[in-house]
Amino acid sequence: MKSLSIDRVKAIAAATSTWRGWDLLGVKTRRAPVPWQLTEVIAEYLSGLEVILDMGCGNGKLLAQLANGFTRGIGVDISKERIDEARLSLPIMLRTRIHFTRASSHKVPAPDAAFQVVLNRQAPLFPAEIDRLLAPGGYFITQQVGPENTRAIIAAFNEARWPLPPWPDEMLLPNTFTTLDTLGYRTLRSDEYDVPYVFADAESLIYWLQMVPVPQDFNIESDAETVLEILDRLTTPNGIVTNEHRQLLVMQKPT
Repeated sequence: MKSLSIDRVKAIAAATSTWRGWDLLGVKTRRAPVPWQLTEVIAEYLSGLEVILDMGCGNGKLLAQLANGFTRGIGVDISKERIDEARLSLPIMLRTRIHFTRASSHKVPAPDAAFQVVLNRQAPLFPAEIDRLLAPGGYFITQQVGPENTRAIIAAFNEARWPLPPWPDEMLLPNTFTTLDTLGYRTLRSDEYDVPYVFADAESLIYWLQMVPVPQDFNIESDAETVLEILDRLTTPNGIVTNEHRQLLVMQKPT
């Protein structure tokens, strides 16, 4: 990867920033086996009768994948683009049972205790709103990006920009756990994994940096040198190797 120039890195960024739909087949990544699949974990707590909420639903695929397990699902996301995508991609046969609304997870337009299950996959966490929306005896299920995620990539940005801004409080799972635990919630499962994660090529890495992004204010004009440093440090014969750190939490509201 040393043969790449600053201009080439910027050209890749310009090309991948417009990737949509079928273009995303160009994103090539691999991950080592992990101890859980989120859809399987959630399915354990669904009987088919629940009304469920997905906070920070993104493109809506999680609710669509779980549709056989609940009566009605609501997805909220602050991004208009994501909500539009969720609505357009939802299969026609599910459109009477799953609805998507543009709203912040900080203030969901729904009455108190409206949901038997509240989901959150890697989106901001607002424990007071989770508690307001969840019915007594209901389940809160979340998977979050762990603080050690892509540690070598973060380290390169940290060296270039020292210091990086801290993560917002609403992205820290321990804060939500502490609040809900104080309210009497019962912890049913708490787990994490940290496994190798590989970007197959520079295009895949640079697309990821722009879309995630890491750090939050990534800008290819000012960060191209850091991207080159990452490629130099992490490239192996098997690809650009970093890690994926995820945390899982399942809690039940007291009755």
